[in-house]
Amino acid sequence: MKSFEENLKSLPTAEKTVLLRLYNERGELVSMIPNIPGRQGSVRVFRHIADKKGVIDFEAAKEGLRIFEEKVEDARNNPGKHQKLELLLGMKSREILRIENVECSCPDLLENLSGQVASAEECEVFIELLNQGKIRAAEKVNNSWEPQPYVIDGVLNYFGTHASERMEGKYWDKIPLKTANYTDEDFEQGGVRYAPGCMVRTGAYIGPKTVIMNLAFVNIGAYIAGEGCMIDGGARVASCAQIGKNVKYGAGSGIEGILEPAGRLASIVEDNVKIGAMCEVTGIIGEGSVIASGVIMASGKKIYDEDTNDFVAPMECVVGEKKFLLPVIPPYRLAVGGSIPNKKGTHNTDAVILKAGDLRDSATMRHFEKQGILYV
Repeated sequence: MKSFEENLKSLPTAEKTVLLRLYNERGELVSMIPNIPGRQGSVRVFRHIADKKGVIDFEAAKEGLRIFEEKVEDARNNPGKHQKLELLLGMKSREILRIENVECSCPDLLENLSGQVASAEECEVFIELLNQGKIRAAEKVNNSWEPQPYVIDGVLNYFGTHASERMEGKYWDKIPLKTANYTDEDFEQGGVRYAPGCMVRTGAYIGPKTVIMNLAFVNIGAYIAGEGCMIDGGARVASCAQIGKNVKYGAGSGIEGILEPAGRLASIVEDNVKIGAMCEVTGIIGEGSVIASGVIMASGKKIYDEDTNDFVAPMECVVGEKKFLLPVIPPYRLAVGGSIPNKKGTHNTDAVILKAGDLRDSATMRHFEKQGILYV
C-alpha cells in the first residue's frame, strides 16, 4: 500500500487554488478546504477527482479513497478525525458532490497570508477576492458558522505592507474607499445604491440590491449579502462582520468587528433580520429575528427567553488558550431591552429579553402588534 504522500506525487499541483467549497446535491455547503499548510493535499485530491464541471460522483469518490487509502481505516475508527475523507466514505451510488474552485493569479496565496509574509501585490489580490465576495471571514457550513482565520491574517498582512497615503484629497489612511475608482458602469453592474456621505472601505463585499444610506460606514472584511439589505443612516458595519440577505439595519446602529485573534468568529446577522435604531449588537442574530430599537447586546450580557423561562447559552469560540462567549439570538424571535431581578430580588440586572412566541406565527404577530411591542 502506497502512502498518501506517495500517491500525492502523481497529482497535479494546485498552487493557484485559494480554496474549495464542497456542496451536496441540494446545493448545501458541507465543507470548505482552504489551501493552507496541512490541507493542501486534500485540495489536490478533491480537485483531481472532480470532473470538468466540478462534480464528484460515486466512482470518483472511490478514486479519492484509493489515494487516501492509508487514512481510510483511521477515518472509519475515529469519526470526526478526517471529515473531508468521511464525505467520500459516506457517498452512496447516486449521490454527488460539487466543488467550487476559487483561484487567483498568486501561487500559495493563503499560505503566504497566513504566515503574514505576503507582498503588497499579493495583498491587493487578496483584497480583490474580498471585494468580490469570493472569500469571507465566516461561512455557514453544515448549518454551523465557521471562522476563516486566513481572512484576519490577510487583513493584518495588508496593513503591514501598505503605508498611509493621501486619500480623497483630505484623508491620510492605508485603506481606500471601495468605490474610489468606480466608473458609472461599475456602479451599474454592482447594483448597489451608495447614498451621499456613506463610506465603504475596500475589502468589503456589498451584494446587489443593497442600499447604503447617508453617513453609514462599512469596514474592511465586512460581507453584506444584499437582496433587499438596507444599512440605514449612520449605521456601522465593523471589520469582518457578516450581514445576510434582506436585512434592515437601523439608523445609528452598530455591529462589533474583529481583527484579532485570527480564528475568532465574527459577529453575524442572518437573513431576513430587522434591527432597530441605535442598537449595538455582537454574536449571532438568528434568521428572521427582530431586535427592537435601543437594544445593547454586548458580550457577556444575559439573554433571557420568556418561552423557556431560562437564559440562552452563549456560543463558545476557542482560539488557542482563549475562550470567547458569543451571545446568540435564536431564529424568529423578538428581542427587547429590559432587566431581570437577581435571585434575592435585591436589584435588577440589565438584560436582553426574548419575548414569548415565534415571529412566523400569525397569532404571535397579532399579539405583538396589539401590545405595541413589535417595533424597530
